[in-house]
Amino acid sequence: MKLVKKTMIAAVVASTLIAGSAFAAGAQTGLVLGGNLGYGYAQNGTIKNGPAGPLGGAFDKSNGGLAGGVFIGYDYAISKMISVGVEADLQYAHNLANGKVALPGNSSASYRTNGLAVPVFFTTKFYVPGVNGLNVFGKFGYAYNRITTSSSVSIPNLPAQWGGGDHKVTETTNLWRPVIAGGIGYQIDKVNLFAQYQYNFLRSGGNNSGYSTFTGGVSYTLPM
Repeated sequence: MKLVKKTMIAAVVASTLIAGSAFAAGAQTGLVLGGNLGYGYAQNGTIKNGPAGPLGGAFDKSNGGLAGGVFIGYDYAISKMISVGVEADLQYAHNLANGKVALPGNSSASYRTNGLAVPVFFTTKFYVPGVNGLNVFGKFGYAYNRITTSSSVSIPNLPAQWGGGDHKVTETTNLWRPVIAGGIGYQIDKVNLFAQYQYNFLRSGGNNSGYSTFTGGVSYTLPM
């Protein structure tokens, strides 16, 4: 009976220690792998306003769609509460902006803008004292952005030799621009669950422009 009690006590102590080590997570040094998924939309400027031209103001516009990506990085723990690091991402945002307009004769015109980004960040993470695993983080860096706008005009009531049919044009803009991000996370052992806001600056031709993403994600740290 005493042996059973001792075994039970030992099991309780062991499970408590294991749970404590899992939830009392702090800054870690190691390779970080992760991904995130959420919503992205054109925030302002030319990317939101759509193609220029005689139809520019006539489009029925909307913006926003699926956004996400994957990343790899390295964190270095300065202390139990603070880590710094670097991170490289591959991100895609679908349907950042779009518009459609009806034209005479059952014709129509439309456009859609998507974005591909490859940012490189410097990162910092702070673990809130007294709240096991809770952390806030910030990122800043530079990103390669490939912004693609596909425009089309449909003229069904004319033969092709007179300009009828579907006409499609794709315009691609490549930009290196600053990018910032920040968020909040909760770490359980080597896994960090997080919510993040990011803004990609896309100033071009003297005009401010950019897009935002709100995502949730998970990362895993391989200790080194």
